Amino acid sequence: MGSRRLPTIDLTDLEHADAPERLGEQVRSALEDVGFFAIVHHGVDWQLVEQVYALASDYHALPMDAKLATPMSAERLGYSALGNQMRNGRMAVNEAYFMAHPRSRRTQWPPEDALPDFRAVASEYFETMSALGQRLLPLYAVGLNLPRDYFGQFFSPPIATLRLTRYPDVDDASDDWGIDPHTDAGFLTMLPANPVAGLWILDPDGEWFEPEQEPGTFIVNSGDMIHRWSNRRLRSTTHRVRNVSGGDRYAIPFFFDPRGDTLIECLPTCCDDEHPPQFEAIPYLDYINDFMARGYDAYRAAGETADVS
Repeated sequence: MGSRRLPTIDLTDLEHADAPERLGEQVRSALEDVGFFAIVHHGVDWQLVEQVYALASDYHALPMDAKLATPMSAERLGYSALGNQMRNGRMAVNEAYFMAHPRSRRTQWPPEDALPDFRAVASEYFETMSALGQRLLPLYAVGLNLPRDYFGQFFSPPIATLRLTRYPDVDDASDDWGIDPHTDAGFLTMLPANPVAGLWILDPDGEWFEPEQEPGTFIVNSGDMIHRWSNRRLRSTTHRVRNVSGGDRYAIPFFFDPRGDTLIECLPTCCDDEHPPQFEAIPYLDYINDFMARGYDAYRAAGETADVS
């Protein structure tokens, strides 16, 4: 195990006419190789990112009864307590707050009197990251030899989720993980550079490495949906989190996924006679419901599917 630099994609000239073709090749290459890349000159005000990191810290400092007042369920997002998330039969050592679009009825806000700036800052960040996700979609399309606007029809609107996670410190000698090895369910995940280490990525050779994170950058990874859509061409890479920093570690991943009614079936440029479709077609809502039911007590207990509108 060691550290490694991820492929880095510079979005400075994203609006130029030839940028999608050039950058799309870089995206495809990175996702075929390791399933992760970093982006620089992305246009997101880093002061806003730091404000959201501070929100995560302030939120998790709330009294437990305040957090439990807005619990996550199959119907509404909210607080998931320590011990509520399971992967591969093991408890994940983290607690998290989840929010959908700020105007969605699925979003439950923490108490305004305790966190007066929470709604405004989280909403601004949510909209900013949604816009960044939309700007990245043409790169995925062009990289897979599709028209630039191909994916736009499936992300109007997207299913997007912001997660504010606290990973408590674990004993360096223990076998406890903030999140055990897993792949993400959706299309893409964006993670801002974290001042506290803890993310590990499994490379194609079966070796774990810690990505080098340059200040002011985002790490982007692909998930199960683009892996299925691309007929295994693009990776959904296994990764894990472990916090042995001696203090709390906060993470603020943003998940950017297609509409729930999107039928995930092999893209026309990713199959031929020699490469037949490897997966059955499935609506994204069906897949994400199953993924959540396998990982979160709130979904398993509900015995029902989520409405992500």
